[in-house]
Amino acid sequence: MRAVIAGIVSADKRATAYGIFNAGFGVFWFLGSALMGTLYDASIFSLTLFSVLAQLASLPLFLLVQKARHD
Repeated sequence: MRAVIAGIVSADKRATAYGIFNAGFGVFWFLGSALMGTLYDASIFSLTLFSVLAQLASLPLFLLVQKARHD
């Protein structure tokens, strides 16, 4: 993921981009893990459904990054 950031952001703003990326990544990792722990206690089916939907929701972001790399 760091290589993608390096390819998108200019060198003078790269440190800020890494910081923002890592902060967002950490916050959302925590929130997702907390939600998944709650869902695990409630229902394995709900946990599985959330996991699949989260993976599918990430696809547009990957496509945007791929497009930005080729522009």
